[in-house]
Amino acid sequence: MNRKLLLFLFVSLGYINVDGTLEIKLPPGPFNLVTRITNTTFGLVRGGLGLFGRTVDRIINTFTRVEDRLRELLEEFRKQIVRGIPEFNIPILDPLHIDNVEFKIKHESGNFAGNASDVTIKHISKFVLDDVRFSDIGAWRFKLDLNITLPFITAEGFYYVDALIGDTVTLFGNGKFWAKIYQLELKITALLKLEGIRPKVNALGLNVKMKKLENNFEGLMRNKETGDLYNRVISRLAPEAVDMLWPDLKKPIEKQIMNYINSALDNTSVATFVRRLFNLI
Repeated sequence: MNRKLLLFLFVSLGYINVDGTLEIKLPPGPFNLVTRITNTTFGLVRGGLGLFGRTVDRIINTFTRVEDRLRELLEEFRKQIVRGIPEFNIPILDPLHIDNVEFKIKHESGNFAGNASDVTIKHISKFVLDDVRFSDIGAWRFKLDLNITLPFITAEGFYYVDALIGDTVTLFGNGKFWAKIYQLELKITALLKLEGIRPKVNALGLNVKMKKLENNFEGLMRNKETGDLYNRVISRLAPEAVDMLWPDLKKPIEKQIMNYINSALDNTSVATFVRRLFNLI
């Protein structure tokens, strides 16, 4: 399959586009957590108010090694996301419910518009922390390596897609969909620097691998035989496509995540919490 065609096909299914322009409208809820954290929530952590806030303080005060603190925090987070964290205004994240996500993509190999609605994602809390390392690399610079595996994730809901690939190939359909992702591996490397009293992420590396995808988009191409063929192609090519396309896709994703993190770190309470967590005070 032509590389540009493959790139556009998988961008159309939700990955971030590099060469063209992308608009995504996210619903309110867990996606705006950075804004809420920046504004208020880590004041609860610093003050030790509320059950989860006290738990965070206990972990920081109990464990000396940063790696041990991070492991305990992630384990606590695993327990909490299945019932939500009201004091942080964080809803239940497993299962994660998304009302609607809209996509609009313009790319040199085609145009795409679509949405996913009433989506439920399950098994996020089953993540496995494979490795975590925190290193002092000198001059108030630090390196954090975090490897996480999501053994099995499911998603189901409704979709709509209307795309033109090249000048002649169309991709369209709407209806129910389901997807099963196996062994999704996330490898994260962050370089932090303490600038005055505020930690800042100066570089971020994110690598993603997926072992297997099973999927079904009902009504794809509005023809069962053709739709079944497209579904099989998507399922078969997905792991290879992630490996092939990720070098092109990773930079804008890394930049966006880094901007989110640094935006949160602009808040004094968040910066204080991170300094305590990473033994920077």
